[in-house]
Amino acid sequence: MYRMTNCVIFSLLIFSPAIAGEPPANSILALQDSFDRSELGDGWSFAKGNWRIVDGVLLGSEIAEEKHSAAIRRVVESKNAVYEVRFRFTEKAKAFHLGFDPAPGELDKRGHLFSVIVTPDSWKIQKHLDKNRREEDPNETLAQAKAIFLPGQWHTLRVTTWGNYVTARVEGKDSLRASHPTFAVKKPTLVFRCMGDGIMLDDIHVWTQR
Repeated sequence: MYRMTNCVIFSLLIFSPAIAGEPPANSILALQDSFDRSELGDGWSFAKGNWRIVDGVLLGSEIAEEKHSAAIRRVVESKNAVYEVRFRFTEKAKAFHLGFDPAPGELDKRGHLFSVIVTPDSWKIQKHLDKNRREEDPNETLAQAKAIFLPGQWHTLRVTTWGNYVTARVEGKDSLRASHPTFAVKKPTLVFRCMGDGIMLDDIHVWTQR
């Protein structure tokens, strides 16, 4: 069990609107993207899957021959922050991830940091393995719940990070909360992943602490 120090408790009180899922008063809007254009543009990059803007939304899907989830990154540096994205499954979607990597030099670790993983019938917060120490530091599900995410229906996901703590909320679903000592690091990008065919994303916002 990890104990909260007085400093952390005080910080949580200051950032309480973010813990509740609202942008905190002492924050700045670091990213806003509604895909009202035809090309991805600067700040976006992907090496796996098929990602394109169609009718004002970002559409992602796997490429079967790659045998890898479709993954795309958006540069935005954050640490204590609120992240929001609207997403919608298609009929053939299997999973959607909103994840993070640690900034270079922040951790003695190779691999992703953590993700909020949503499937059509459940969701969870997962701490990712250290690829250099797979047996000693494997993937770990820190919070999970059953929930129905119907294809063709838009949902708004809000993720809050504060120090070691993460909260994930979707309206009408039970919230997820988790903590891990590795989470309190700088995060250089947002990582979106899609398993199956496919996922639609829109109205991405990131509010960071001043």
